Amino acid sequence: MHAPAEESLAALQARMARALLAAAPAAQGLPEAGFAGAHAGAVGLRVHRNTILGALANALRLGHPAVERLVGEAFFDRMAVDFARAAPPRAPQLDEYGAGFAARIDGFPGTEALPYLAELARFEWAVGELGRRCVEPAGVVLTLEGGARLRLAAPLRTFASPWPVDVIRTAILGDDIDALRALQPGRGTHDHALWRVAEGVSVRALRAPSARFLDAALAGADAAAALAAAAGEGDGDSDGDGDGERGDAPLAQILAREILAAGFATIEAPR
Repeated sequence: MHAPAEESLAALQARMARALLAAAPAAQGLPEAGFAGAHAGAVGLRVHRNTILGALANALRLGHPAVERLVGEAFFDRMAVDFARAAPPRAPQLDEYGAGFAARIDGFPGTEALPYLAELARFEWAVGELGRRCVEPAGVVLTLEGGARLRLAAPLRTFASPWPVDVIRTAILGDDIDALRALQPGRGTHDHALWRVAEGVSVRALRAPSARFLDAALAGADAAAALAAAAGEGDGDSDGDGDGERGDAPLAQILAREILAAGFATIEAPR
């Protein structure tokens, strides 16, 4: 193949990238006038196209194991190739590729029976993103009444979804078909804490008051403000599970029931 002499290297690379990622056969070749050879431009690029799209699909598969197992390898590849063509990587680190995959597969044709699929993908991306981060030396510290300090793990995130995505992911990876069949559309929000541990990422389901407490603390609030956020005055059954529990428990109860028991927070004695 011989590119026109007046075409810059950047323009040639951009033209080849468009041809490699094109879905329509008519757009998969290169102009014969500039790329003459024994085979048409589309034929010469075919092996490279398969390599590129296969590598991008595999990168997405590694980051979304439950999604891939749920829909099957062939269907996952269809979704992955569709995403790769619409949003090719902008950096050479493929382990960080796929931030928009969940949004792309939301409503993807053939997934109508899986209303939680996009939320599952969003959850797996959040877990993977946190898993790639190094364990930071220190997390958020809140000074409690009496001078004791509450230290949160680092890095720590909260994740909210209309579906119990942690339960869904565990059921899929454990081949628990009965658990998946028993799923019902949730009322309210399912909150989770995600944090790094030596083995990877731990996940803990939270009630709404604890999630609000963590959200406030991670956003920079002090202990009093985080407790006020946890109280959620006026929202009734704030955790959305139908048990009528209000989110106005004292700080000690919130910490003892969920936050301290989860393993992502420790109490330090006053200095």
